[in-house]
Amino acid sequence: MVDHLVFKSGFVTLWGRPNVGKSTFINSVLDHKISIVSEKPQTTRKMIKGILNRLDCQIVFIDTPGLHVPVDPLGKYLSYQWQSSLLDADCLLYLTTPDTKPSDDRFYLEQLRSFHRPVFLVVNKTDLYKTDSIQKAIQMLSGQFPFHQSFTISALTRSGLEECIQKIKEILPENPPFFDLDQISDTYERDIVGEIIREKIWLNIYQEIPYGVEVRVEEFTERQDLIYIRAIIYVEKNSHRKIIIGREGSMLKKIGSEARKDIENLLGRGVYLDLWVKTQLNWRNKTDILKRWGYTTR
Repeated sequence: MVDHLVFKSGFVTLWGRPNVGKSTFINSVLDHKISIVSEKPQTTRKMIKGILNRLDCQIVFIDTPGLHVPVDPLGKYLSYQWQSSLLDADCLLYLTTPDTKPSDDRFYLEQLRSFHRPVFLVVNKTDLYKTDSIQKAIQMLSGQFPFHQSFTISALTRSGLEECIQKIKEILPENPPFFDLDQISDTYERDIVGEIIREKIWLNIYQEIPYGVEVRVEEFTERQDLIYIRAIIYVEKNSHRKIIIGREGSMLKKIGSEARKDIENLLGRGVYLDLWVKTQLNWRNKTDILKRWGYTTR
């Protein structure tokens, strides 16, 4: 007699303040780069679904922008993203780090008072801290919020990830899969490509310029043995355009070279990356441009 295989599936939202490792977590769980990473706040701008497929479950992780107080129309869109991520979530992973202070997480935890499904505390970056610091963080945060369970992980080294995944699976409902079983994200490849390019700008430009950068992939074409990609990097000021291009194009070449390597790993093909830089003045405050680029709540 063959045992019936119980299949579970559901949605798991990743929450927390900026730079706690939400994007690294989702990339490590999937063993694919679908969400960009940097040490700057607001690196993630749109909700990205990462789909973990196993024989007995499909877990859809939702990577959200870091929580913050909006100061412009783009910021309002980011706030809408993390708020709406709770609507269909079967559970939530609250990511933090061992160096947290009571004031750091209080605001974020207050936003979860109306969420009545399991919330797991996930203390990340434990490879960088001593055990007593990790335990103090767990005790402090557990006193602020009734977490379902707590985990200590290092998303970078993958330590503790499997235990976390198994506990998530236990509480998910019995459901058929929501996505194809060979799908790792609901985001189009060309959009992930644009995000990879933006990541390299965030990693190489150290002023405030990255916050005013948007990347739009205008062409994504297969040409014999490679993929031709033409992307436009939009900046808010002409002076920013000069910095991203660099002296004799040196910075743009560096950004393109680093991005091309990640894109080729993603696509499994050779890539010709054609980058252009244009100025779109003050675009973060222009709702018509934000809507055209997909930053809309409707």
